[in-house]
Amino acid sequence: MGIAITETRSLDPTSHEQLYYQLYDILFQEITGGSLAVGDFVPSETKLVEQFGISRETARKAMQMLVEDGLIERRRGVGSVVVATRPKTALNWASSALKLIDDQPTNAVGKVEKHILSSGVVLADSKASGALNLPLDTPLFRLDRVRCKGETPYYRETVCLEAGYVPNAPEHDFSKESLRAYYKNVLHVSWTRATQIMRSTGADEETAVILHVEPGFPLLVVTRVSFDANGIPREYGVWKYRSDLYYLEMSLVK
Repeated sequence: MGIAITETRSLDPTSHEQLYYQLYDILFQEITGGSLAVGDFVPSETKLVEQFGISRETARKAMQMLVEDGLIERRRGVGSVVVATRPKTALNWASSALKLIDDQPTNAVGKVEKHILSSGVVLADSKASGALNLPLDTPLFRLDRVRCKGETPYYRETVCLEAGYVPNAPEHDFSKESLRAYYKNVLHVSWTRATQIMRSTGADEETAVILHVEPGFPLLVVTRVSFDANGIPREYGVWKYRSDLYYLEMSLVK
Protein backbone atom coordinates (compact mmCIF):
# COMPACT_ATOMS: atom_id res chain seq x y z
CA MET A 1 0.00 0.00 0.00
CA GLY A 2 1.04 3.61 -0.53
CA ILE A 3 3.27 2.91 -3.54
CA ALA A 4 0.92 4.63 -5.98
CA ILE A 5 1.93 8.14 -4.99
CA THR A 6 5.66 7.51 -4.92
CA GLU A 7 5.49 5.79 -8.30
CA THR A 8 3.84 8.79 -9.89
CA ARG A 9 6.23 11.37 -8.44
CA SER A 10 9.90 11.97 -8.98
CA LEU A 11 12.69 14.02 -7.46
CA ASP A 12 13.99 17.16 -9.13
CA PRO A 13 17.79 17.46 -8.86
CA THR A 14 17.61 21.04 -10.20
CA SER A 15 15.33 22.19 -7.38
CA HIS A 16 16.61 24.41 -4.58
CA GLU A 17 15.23 21.82 -2.13
CA GLN A 18 17.57 19.02 -1.10
CA LEU A 19 16.73 15.56 -2.49
CA TYR A 20 16.25 14.09 0.97
CA TYR A 21 13.67 16.77 1.75
CA GLN A 22 11.83 16.15 -1.52
CA LEU A 23 11.65 12.45 -0.70
CA TYR A 24 10.57 13.20 2.85
CA ASP A 25 7.76 15.40 1.52
CA ILE A 26 6.50 12.63 -0.78
CA LEU A 27 6.42 10.08 2.01
CA PHE A 28 4.97 12.61 4.47
CA GLN A 29 2.06 13.26 2.11
CA GLU A 30 1.46 9.53 1.65
CA ILE A 31 1.13 9.07 5.39
CA THR A 32 -0.81 12.20 6.35
CA GLY A 33 -2.96 11.99 3.22
CA GLY A 34 -4.21 8.51 4.09
CA SER A 35 -2.48 6.43 1.42
CA LEU A 36 -0.50 4.76 4.20
CA ALA A 37 -2.39 3.81 7.35
CA VAL A 38 -1.13 2.97 10.83
CA GLY A 39 0.43 -0.49 10.62
CA ASP A 40 1.43 -0.18 6.96
CA PHE A 41 5.09 -0.47 5.97
CA VAL A 42 6.98 2.35 4.30
CA PRO A 43 9.10 1.33 1.28
CA SER A 44 12.54 0.23 2.43
CA GLU A 45 15.64 2.36 1.98
CA THR A 46 16.83 -0.13 -0.65
CA LYS A 47 13.63 0.24 -2.65
CA LEU A 48 13.72 4.04 -2.39
CA VAL A 49 17.35 4.06 -3.58
CA GLU A 50 16.43 1.91 -6.59
CA GLN A 51 13.23 3.78 -7.41
CA PHE A 52 14.51 7.34 -7.17
CA GLY A 53 18.16 6.83 -8.10
CA ILE A 54 19.42 8.39 -4.88
CA SER A 55 22.10 7.50 -2.36
CA ARG A 56 21.31 5.44 0.71
CA GLU A 57 22.30 8.42 2.85
CA THR A 58 19.62 10.54 1.14
CA ALA A 59 16.98 7.86 1.78
CA ARG A 60 18.14 7.51 5.39
CA LYS A 61 17.84 11.26 6.05
CA ALA A 62 14.29 11.32 4.69
CA MET A 63 13.30 8.35 6.83
CA GLN A 64 14.88 9.90 9.93
CA MET A 65 12.77 13.03 9.47
CA LEU A 66 9.65 10.85 9.48
CA VAL A 67 10.88 9.17 12.67
CA GLU A 68 11.39 12.58 14.29
CA ASP A 69 7.86 13.56 13.25
CA GLY A 70 6.58 10.52 15.13
CA LEU A 71 5.03 9.09 11.95
CA ILE A 72 7.11 5.92 11.59
CA GLU A 73 9.17 3.53 13.68
CA ARG A 74 12.14 1.51 12.47
CA ARG A 75 11.86 -2.09 13.62
CA ARG A 76 14.90 -4.29 13.33
CA GLY A 77 14.38 -7.25 11.04
CA VAL A 78 10.94 -6.00 10.02
CA GLY A 79 11.21 -2.57 8.40
CA SER A 80 9.77 0.91 8.90
CA VAL A 81 6.11 0.93 9.94
CA VAL A 82 3.61 3.78 10.15
CA VAL A 83 2.64 4.47 13.79
CA ALA A 84 0.73 7.75 13.36
CA THR A 85 -0.88 9.77 10.58
CA ARG A 86 -0.40 13.16 12.26
CA PRO A 87 3.06 14.49 13.11
CA LYS A 88 3.69 14.99 16.81
CA THR A 89 4.55 18.61 16.09
CA ALA A 90 1.11 19.29 14.58
CA LEU A 91 -1.21 21.68 16.36
CA ASN A 92 -4.42 20.23 17.76
CA TRP A 93 -7.87 21.77 17.75
CA ALA A 94 -8.76 23.22 21.14
CA SER A 95 -11.90 25.27 20.57
CA SER A 96 -13.89 27.02 17.91
CA ALA A 97 -16.67 29.56 17.77
CA LEU A 98 -18.74 31.41 15.23
CA LYS A 99 -18.29 35.12 15.85
CA LEU A 100 -20.04 38.21 14.63
CA ILE A 101 -18.06 40.33 12.20
CA ASP A 102 -17.55 43.54 14.17
CA ASP A 103 -16.73 45.80 11.24
CA GLN A 104 -19.55 44.56 9.00
CA PRO A 105 -21.73 47.55 8.07
CA THR A 106 -25.40 46.79 8.64
CA ASN A 107 -28.55 48.69 9.37
CA ALA A 108 -28.73 46.94 12.76
CA VAL A 109 -29.73 49.50 15.36
CA GLY A 110 -31.29 48.55 18.67
CA LYS A 111 -31.04 45.75 21.21
CA VAL A 112 -30.53 42.08 20.45
CA GLU A 113 -33.75 40.08 20.61
CA LYS A 114 -34.98 36.58 19.84
CA HIS A 115 -38.31 36.28 18.06
CA ILE A 116 -40.31 33.06 18.18
CA LEU A 117 -41.26 31.69 14.78
CA SER A 118 -43.00 28.63 16.22
CA SER A 119 -43.03 26.72 19.49
CA GLY A 120 -44.91 23.53 20.27
CA VAL A 121 -45.20 19.79 19.90
CA VAL A 122 -44.59 18.17 16.50
CA LEU A 123 -43.97 14.63 15.29
CA ALA A 124 -40.37 13.63 14.71
CA ASP A 125 -39.27 13.50 11.10
CA SER A 126 -36.51 11.21 9.86
CA LYS A 127 -33.70 13.66 10.66
CA ALA A 128 -34.79 14.40 14.21
CA SER A 129 -35.68 10.80 15.03
CA GLY A 130 -32.33 9.61 13.68
CA ALA A 131 -30.39 12.25 15.63
CA LEU A 132 -32.23 11.57 18.90
CA ASN A 133 -32.44 7.81 18.40
CA LEU A 134 -36.23 7.89 18.68
CA PRO A 135 -38.96 6.18 16.61
CA LEU A 136 -40.35 8.14 13.69
CA ASP A 137 -43.35 10.31 14.67
CA THR A 138 -42.32 10.49 18.34
CA PRO A 139 -43.79 13.71 19.83
CA LEU A 140 -41.09 16.39 20.06
CA PHE A 141 -41.00 19.85 21.50
CA ARG A 142 -39.78 22.04 18.64
CA LEU A 143 -38.60 25.61 19.10
CA ASP A 144 -37.94 27.74 16.03
CA ARG A 145 -36.70 31.28 16.58
CA VAL A 146 -34.62 34.00 14.98
CA ARG A 147 -32.03 36.25 16.62
CA CYS A 148 -32.18 39.87 15.52
CA LYS A 149 -30.68 43.23 16.30
CA GLY A 150 -33.16 45.90 15.46
CA GLU A 151 -34.55 44.98 12.06
CA THR A 152 -31.56 42.88 11.06
CA PRO A 153 -31.92 39.10 11.47
CA TYR A 154 -28.63 37.34 12.31
CA TYR A 155 -29.42 33.65 12.49
CA ARG A 156 -32.24 31.11 12.70
CA GLU A 157 -32.26 28.49 15.45
CA THR A 158 -34.36 25.31 15.42
CA VAL A 159 -34.14 22.99 18.44
CA CYS A 160 -35.94 19.69 19.08
CA LEU A 161 -36.21 17.62 22.27
CA GLU A 162 -38.42 14.66 23.16
CA ALA A 163 -41.71 16.13 24.41
CA GLY A 164 -41.84 13.77 27.38
CA TYR A 165 -38.41 14.96 28.50
CA VAL A 166 -39.51 18.63 28.59
CA PRO A 167 -43.24 18.41 29.38
CA ASN A 168 -43.57 22.02 30.51
CA ALA A 169 -41.46 23.58 27.74
CA PRO A 170 -44.46 24.89 25.73
CA GLU A 171 -45.42 27.02 28.75
CA HIS A 172 -42.15 28.97 28.63
CA ASP A 173 -41.51 32.13 26.64
CA PHE A 174 -38.18 31.45 24.94
CA SER A 175 -38.13 34.84 23.31
CA LYS A 176 -37.07 36.09 26.75
CA GLU A 177 -35.82 32.96 28.52
CA SER A 178 -32.50 31.33 27.69
CA LEU A 179 -32.65 27.68 26.71
CA ARG A 180 -29.45 27.09 28.64
CA ALA A 181 -30.98 28.62 31.77
CA TYR A 182 -34.08 26.46 31.28
CA TYR A 183 -31.97 23.31 31.09
CA LYS A 184 -30.01 24.26 34.19
CA ASN A 185 -32.69 25.76 36.43
CA VAL A 186 -35.80 23.86 35.42
CA LEU A 187 -34.58 20.50 34.09
CA HIS A 188 -31.46 20.50 36.30
CA VAL A 189 -29.41 18.93 33.52
CA SER A 190 -26.37 19.85 31.50
CA TRP A 191 -24.97 18.34 28.36
CA THR A 192 -21.73 16.45 28.86
CA ARG A 193 -20.78 16.18 25.19
CA ALA A 194 -22.04 16.97 21.71
CA THR A 195 -21.38 16.12 18.09
CA GLN A 196 -21.40 19.05 15.71
CA ILE A 197 -21.16 19.52 11.97
CA MET A 198 -20.75 22.82 10.16
CA ARG A 199 -21.30 23.22 6.45
CA SER A 200 -22.14 25.88 3.91
CA THR A 201 -25.45 25.73 2.11
CA GLY A 202 -27.78 28.00 0.17
CA ALA A 203 -30.77 29.48 1.98
CA ASP A 204 -34.09 27.75 1.31
CA GLU A 205 -37.01 30.01 0.44
CA GLU A 206 -38.49 30.02 3.96
CA THR A 207 -35.17 30.79 5.68
CA ALA A 208 -34.34 33.41 3.05
CA VAL A 209 -37.49 35.33 3.96
CA ILE A 210 -36.76 35.02 7.69
CA LEU A 211 -33.13 36.19 7.36
CA HIS A 212 -33.86 38.90 4.75
CA VAL A 213 -31.63 37.38 2.08
CA GLU A 214 -32.16 35.97 -1.38
CA PRO A 215 -32.91 32.25 -1.87
CA GLY A 216 -29.61 30.45 -2.35
CA PHE A 217 -27.71 33.04 -0.28
CA PRO A 218 -24.76 31.26 1.42
CA LEU A 219 -25.41 30.34 5.04
CA LEU A 220 -23.17 28.77 7.68
CA VAL A 221 -25.22 25.87 9.01
CA VAL A 222 -24.36 24.18 12.31
CA THR A 223 -26.07 20.89 13.17
CA ARG A 224 -25.56 19.67 16.72
CA VAL A 225 -26.69 16.72 18.84
CA SER A 226 -26.16 17.12 22.60
CA PHE A 227 -25.95 14.23 25.08
CA ASP A 228 -26.74 13.99 28.79
CA ALA A 229 -24.56 12.40 31.47
CA ASN A 230 -25.90 8.95 30.56
CA GLY A 231 -24.86 9.32 26.93
CA ILE A 232 -28.47 9.74 25.73
CA PRO A 233 -29.00 12.20 22.85
CA ARG A 234 -31.38 14.82 24.18
CA GLU A 235 -31.16 17.92 22.01
CA TYR A 236 -31.08 18.15 18.22
CA GLY A 237 -30.46 21.63 16.88
CA VAL A 238 -29.84 23.39 13.60
CA TRP A 239 -28.46 26.93 13.51
CA LYS A 240 -28.42 28.85 10.23
CA TYR A 241 -26.13 31.91 10.24
CA ARG A 242 -25.86 34.63 7.60
CA SER A 243 -22.37 34.23 6.15
CA ASP A 244 -21.99 37.97 5.64
CA LEU A 245 -22.28 38.53 9.39
CA TYR A 246 -20.33 35.62 10.92
CA TYR A 247 -16.91 33.97 10.69
CA LEU A 248 -15.37 30.88 12.27
CA GLU A 249 -12.53 31.33 14.76
CA MET A 250 -10.50 28.31 15.90
CA SER A 251 -7.87 27.94 18.62
CA LEU A 252 -5.05 25.46 18.09
CA VAL A 253 -2.57 24.19 20.67
CA LYS A 254 0.26 21.68 20.81
